[in-house]
Amino acid sequence: MRILTAVVHVLDKDSGNVVLSHKDMDPNDVVVEEYLQKVVQKFVNSEYTETALDDCPIVKSLVDDPASFMDQTTELSLAFFEAIKGAEKIGGGDLLFFRVENDDLAELTGMVKLDYNAKYLHTIEYQDDVLVNTIIQNKTILPSPVQTINDGFLVIGNTIRVRSKKYDNNGEDWSFAQNILKIPAVKKVSEEIKIIEKTVQETTKKYTETDVLTAPETRKAVHDSIKKDETIDSNYVAEAVFPDNPVAKEEFKATLKERGVAETVPVPNAPIFEKKYQKQKIKLGNGIEMTVPVELLKNKDVIEFRTNPDGTMSVIVKNVERD
Repeated sequence: MRILTAVVHVLDKDSGNVVLSHKDMDPNDVVVEEYLQKVVQKFVNSEYTETALDDCPIVKSLVDDPASFMDQTTELSLAFFEAIKGAEKIGGGDLLFFRVENDDLAELTGMVKLDYNAKYLHTIEYQDDVLVNTIIQNKTILPSPVQTINDGFLVIGNTIRVRSKKYDNNGEDWSFAQNILKIPAVKKVSEEIKIIEKTVQETTKKYTETDVLTAPETRKAVHDSIKKDETIDSNYVAEAVFPDNPVAKEEFKATLKERGVAETVPVPNAPIFEKKYQKQKIKLGNGIEMTVPVELLKNKDVIEFRTNPDGTMSVIVKNVERD
């Protein structure tokens, strides 16, 4: 990765100050390059929502007019600080803006908010000419470059990838995406999956007996749908979870529609979810927990779930080789 431009503006809420950089950082600084590369990689490998570049004039201007990059980052930082300075639950941080060229020579433009960490440090002081080692707290330590990014964006081609945490701002919802970038709210895929899982549970309770496999089978269906074409297809999930119950199947799909889940949900960065759901945790009533690869969940040559006459369930693990 090659740095074209990188600048940091400081939003120190505790002191009430915005410290704006008047010049970008040295693009050849090894520390800056290493930090930025890890931040970008963390962003790329995380869950994000997507929106078209044309739908966000603020970001589009940064991309289209690199000559005024510094001025635009200054304006955006001032607007950001003005928006959060009175919000107790939104912390301060540094805004790291950058234009870089990746290994494929594609240009990426982005911004991440580096949320401060409070760390304890030793310090050396002199009291009446006597050296005293003591401990202080520094509240403006930058996060590790592999720490979760709460707020930021990364432009690749004509698509903006956005990470935006929801905050409570004096009783009202506040987010970087809606309040700063001025783009419509988009549910994250993880939020959509939670609604799907909840709807499966409710439908299962109404039409069948919920058992320990309900949640794992739902997640397997989600995993398989994502792996197939990088979407979550509610028809596919319904068929997998309720194969022999057309009434339950239709009610499940109708409820999802009422709850705002589209029939087909695109999944940006699908490999993350494939990896997340490739193993399923099964919790048994006696407290035993098992982790089973999804491809083996219904393989009776490896693991079998039997319902006993008294309603209990037996789990039989087969063909286990000794080390």
